[in-house]
Amino acid sequence: MEFVLLFTAQQGAPEPTPAGMAEMGKYAQELASQKILKRGAPLAHEAAAATVRMRKGKPLVVDGPFAESKEVIAGFWIIDVADRAAAIEIARRCPHARHAAVLVQRLLYRGAFDDAESETPFLLVFRMEPGLSDPDGAKGREMRAFGERLLPGKTLIETGRLADQEPHVRVETRRQKLLVTDGPFAEAKEVIGGYGIVRVAGRADAIELAGRFPHAQWGPVEVREILFFDRV
Repeated sequence: MEFVLLFTAQQGAPEPTPAGMAEMGKYAQELASQKILKRGAPLAHEAAAATVRMRKGKPLVVDGPFAESKEVIAGFWIIDVADRAAAIEIARRCPHARHAAVLVQRLLYRGAFDDAESETPFLLVFRMEPGLSDPDGAKGREMRAFGERLLPGKTLIETGRLADQEPHVRVETRRQKLLVTDGPFAEAKEVIGGYGIVRVAGRADAIELAGRFPHAQWGPVEVREILFFDRV
């Protein structure tokens, strides 16, 4: 069973220290050696982020991360474990949980595709506005069809949809105690519905591509540069 772990940080927080990055890298290597970690990456600072959504047929681009939340996504891991309890236990042991929150949510679907590793990788976060639904699956089919058109050029290298039938879990340390809380949470009015990982020449191309994804008609798409992928 696959889960996504989203590592959050407060907006405006300083860059992680080299020691902190090294500790996260060591834990990632441990999980990779056990074939638990399938994909992982830290993200570039929020100042380089952009949020894209369509308004009256035109792309509206706002510099910075998703504004409705006080927290930003600082990185992510995709893990493959037996069940939800095992995913939460990994989040509890993660060094990041000592100073910020780790969000744990099950993946309904994940597709990994050929990666030419020739351009800059970006994470596209597809956020769901309140009340958005897809009762007949039309929106999902439109997203899949668009993604398939990106595969021949090896632009889209991974995509996933998060399960919405169960709440995600928040793991964090407060007052020196590790807390595990079921969501949803008041910090954000919108939730993450899925993600895509693409390779393009640069930030401008990533923003342009985000605006062409069908999801931009229904909700915001957050564009974040990936610093590097963890070895798996």
